[in-house]
Amino acid sequence: MAHCYFVSSPLVAEALALREALAHCRSQGILHLHCQADSQQLIKALTSKDLIPEIYGIVSDIFLLESSFVSVTFEWLHRSKNKTADALAKQALYDACIVSPLLDFEV
Repeated sequence: MAHCYFVSSPLVAEALALREALAHCRSQGILHLHCQADSQQLIKALTSKDLIPEIYGIVSDIFLLESSFVSVTFEWLHRSKNKTADALAKQALYDACIVSPLLDFEV
């Protein structure tokens, strides 16, 4: 199920997306993951355990989900090599968050 989050920054959006991806992979019974993201801050927070207050709770959730897998790796990917995934993510957000002003919206 798609979620429509109203987020304060791209870093929060990237962390939420990664958390959702890990939860989905866990529900599918996937055991080994290699995760790539174009946010250096997020990857640094995950690999060096740097505390970033803005995403502390989300990163804690990611670490909890990480324990559900046999192996998980996190890798930074330069934004120029991530254009297709970025376009897909933006389209998914657009599709999930379109709300008609004439329709009731329940969260």
